Amino acid sequence: MIRNITGRTLSNTTCSRWRQIAASALIAAAAAVGTMAVTAPAAQAATFQDTCVAHPEAYARGAVLGVYATKKIGYDREESCKVYDAQNKLLGTTYQTNYGFFGKANPGQINPPAQSPR
Repeated sequence: MIRNITGRTLSNTTCSRWRQIAASALIAAAAAVGTMAVTAPAAQAATFQDTCVAHPEAYARGAVLGVYATKKIGYDREESCKVYDAQNKLLGTTYQTNYGFFGKANPGQINPPAQSPR
């Protein structure tokens, strides 16, 4: 009969260590993804403008010129990108709205009335 060995062996230690490394890597990856999700709106606003001006072909086939503009509409900012071909013909316009850009955090939020002190 073979006895049960309950002590730590080299293979048990190695497997355990690899599990710890894998768990640490998974947690670090999750934290990195969470950070990207939080900072994405700020990065996206700059990317829209940069892409419009530097790479107009991303918005329409044959585009050689991208014109970026912004417009304030209430608390929101509307960004637009108009793209033109080599003959200055308008190929299309793309819009992106940044809701609450000018101060109001949540445009759909209804604030409850103030309560009187009791």
